[in-house]
Amino acid sequence: MVTDRTASPATLAFRALPEDIRSYVECIIGNPPRPMSMMEIMLAIGTAIANEREAAKRGEG
Repeated sequence: MVTDRTASPATLAFRALPEDIRSYVECIIGNPPRPMSMMEIMLAIGTAIANEREAAKRGEG
């Protein structure tokens, strides 16, 4: 993995994912990625919260 001292925590976390997952995500969204709107950010956070709640209900959390 290439080290970039200016990379955000999100960028570093993405780069830490397995290569096949990174490639699949880049295939879906395109490369380079476009900036997210505030609503897209809120949706991503809301979806993550909802997924965590569902996992907790199933006893996975």
